[in-house]
Amino acid sequence: MQENDGQFVLPAYERAQLCLRAGELPQARDEAQAGLDAHGPHAGLYAVLGRAHVAEDDDDHDAAAERAYRAGLDAFPDDLDLLAAYAEFGLAADVMEQPGRFSRGRKAADRLRELAPDSPQALRIDGERPGPRLPSLAYVQRHDARVALTGGVDLRDAARQAGQAAEAWPYDRRLAVRAETLAALSSEGLVCLTLRAPYRAVLVLCALVAAWLLAVPALGLPGHQCLWALLALVPPLREQTVLRGARRRAERRMPAGYALPAPGAPDVPLPTPRERAALLLAFVIVAGACTGSFGWQYVRAADYPHYAAAVPSSFRGMPLETGNPMADFLDSSLASASLPQGADTFSGVYRDEDSGRGIAVFGATGDLHSEDPDDLYEGIREGVEEGGGSVRTTWTADPGPLGGRLECMTYEQFAASLTACAWVDKGSMGVVMTSGGSVGRETSAQAARELRRATLRPATPGVVV
Repeated sequence: MQENDGQFVLPAYERAQLCLRAGELPQARDEAQAGLDAHGPHAGLYAVLGRAHVAEDDDDHDAAAERAYRAGLDAFPDDLDLLAAYAEFGLAADVMEQPGRFSRGRKAADRLRELAPDSPQALRIDGERPGPRLPSLAYVQRHDARVALTGGVDLRDAARQAGQAAEAWPYDRRLAVRAETLAALSSEGLVCLTLRAPYRAVLVLCALVAAWLLAVPALGLPGHQCLWALLALVPPLREQTVLRGARRRAERRMPAGYALPAPGAPDVPLPTPRERAALLLAFVIVAGACTGSFGWQYVRAADYPHYAAAVPSSFRGMPLETGNPMADFLDSSLASASLPQGADTFSGVYRDEDSGRGIAVFGATGDLHSEDPDDLYEGIREGVEEGGGSVRTTWTADPGPLGGRLECMTYEQFAASLTACAWVDKGSMGVVMTSGGSVGRETSAQAARELRRATLRPATPGVVV
């Protein structure tokens, strides 16, 4: 930058501009005035002088700013930066208290739009931003931290250098945030790992989440085990906490007053297409895993074993009795029972005439996956008590290879000791009652398991057996 007299004024302008950015307003005015006195009129020096006065927010300084701007525009009437500075200054004035200043500011804005309607200065006056949206402070913070972590410099040395830069430019928010961030990262190994390669970390975490979500139904685990996938949120939440704390500490250390950032700050690149693709892939992986896992679990939960039930003609050498009053009673009870739609019932009574021992079985097959086993067992217990029985003991037995639950009880009815074992699974339920003589727990449970297997056989869904 050179004036008509051949003297370079760039050093004077740079010194004034740097003082203004650092918030050293008196020094900025002194440097600008010294440059004007030494080298004559210069648009940039007039702009710095005016801005340094405006930043004081004082009536006397506002008047001095007015003089500086008007002197600059008298010498450089078409300078875009001067027109923009004067327009901002005038349009910020109170139209009732300072109508002349406001009017002059509006005229400067109109002249600026006339000369360069698409220039950054004109767009700024109109409240618009040229180009893409500026990155957020958090995005800039992550970028600066990643550059420091991947720059091959020891993190402690980088933190010390960032602290020195922040002290040299105390008004620069980006430098203050960078210094606080690198100081905090010195003791945060996990956060450093995710910041060093954020897109790779997101892909890895999403892959682990997807693997676990699909493993839950594959291994037959309860659905609530999917909640362990929330552990993948620990690294990003810890990173967010550390970075937010650094930004807050940086804000507290920022001095009050008007200042521009330090010069020479590197641009922050936007995410590349490859990085955007990585984020999209991570989203697709998690969304697909969630859909697959929950769909798989729903199908598994809604599915039930399909059985065809037919009581055997004999059991443990005891024949199946027909026309027995007990069998008729069981049939009528099942006919009046509240069973799921489409359920098929079965019943049978076996008796050994020599020993007087008897076994009765009754139940139903069908879609029982939505039935509460506890309600079914409680209904059996209430039926015993309503029939005049008194429950003595209850226990849970091994259900055997067909799975489900097997609950047993001993009760007294009409001065006789009886045992009842009831099984429930998603496709069948049944009760095996044993009477006559003293029957041990394992013996009655084994009889229930054997009679259950003898009565039920797998059936293909949708095929009438």
